[in-house]
Amino acid sequence: MLRELRTLIAFAQHRTITSAANHVGLTQAAASAQIQRLEELLNVQLLDRSGRHVRLNEAGIDVVSRAEHILHLCDELQNTQQQSGLRGHLKIGAIQSMQRQYLPKVIHELLTVHPEISVQLESGGSLPLLTAIDQGQLDAVLVVKPFFALPDELKWVPLLREPFKVICPIDEVNHDWRNVLATLPFIRYQSASFGGRMVDRFLQQQRIQTRCQLETQDVDVILEMVASGIGAALMPIREGHRHDKQIRVLDLGSDEFYREVGLVLPPTQRRTELLEEFVRITQEHVQDSLFVHPLLEKNLFSGKPLSGRSKK
Repeated sequence: MLRELRTLIAFAQHRTITSAANHVGLTQAAASAQIQRLEELLNVQLLDRSGRHVRLNEAGIDVVSRAEHILHLCDELQNTQQQSGLRGHLKIGAIQSMQRQYLPKVIHELLTVHPEISVQLESGGSLPLLTAIDQGQLDAVLVVKPFFALPDELKWVPLLREPFKVICPIDEVNHDWRNVLATLPFIRYQSASFGGRMVDRFLQQQRIQTRCQLETQDVDVILEMVASGIGAALMPIREGHRHDKQIRVLDLGSDEFYREVGLVLPPTQRRTELLEEFVRITQEHVQDSLFVHPLLEKNLFSGKPLSGRSKK
């Protein structure tokens, strides 16, 4: 509720939803949604929307006065806590592959170095997670880079560049990836996902007709299905899977394409020291990956080169 109260106070100070949204680092739609959510939580209408101009009504004025006092106390409490170390709560969203492969080590280091913080993880597809951070519901998300431009106030931080490969059961005798896709049952990287749309476009460009019998956006499930002998798939390859003896990986050669995975951060006004620390640790944990993004060259916030990790 604190975020909603801050948005309401910003509206009281700036008199328009647009100006209030700019002040708190939200889009106009997200700011309007927060005020409406606050009205639902308090079960009272706070704005007079009957005329040409939206303004605070009597109940809204009263809530703003109380909210200012509440937030002043919260700010005092936060300042007191920050004096004794890095504390706070992070709400992080991530696609399933990132939650399984990288986030456990990132979160482990974050909590070890800063034991007074807490983290809430949300899983989902890239599009729902982008919507959540745009609406101020999450502090950062790890997603596949969308095919559309992000809002100007959101920040894209590249982490990985993962190549698409054809995978099939190890006992498949055909080594031509085009024939494999055209003849074996096809396990589809779900079309609703950003990566799945890349696969669909590629198949159309190559004029390859597949016989789809299973569809999922979880790349780990795709690996399991191929390893079980169900069929073939066209998917981004990641490090550390455990099916080397059960699947064959076929390169696309000159037709190879990639998916980019990265962090999306909120507007500058919503970035905290704790969030900066999370980004720094995440960047360090992916920089030794075989598929590290070529643009991951320096710490986003300090501007200094990443220190690097010793490879064992």
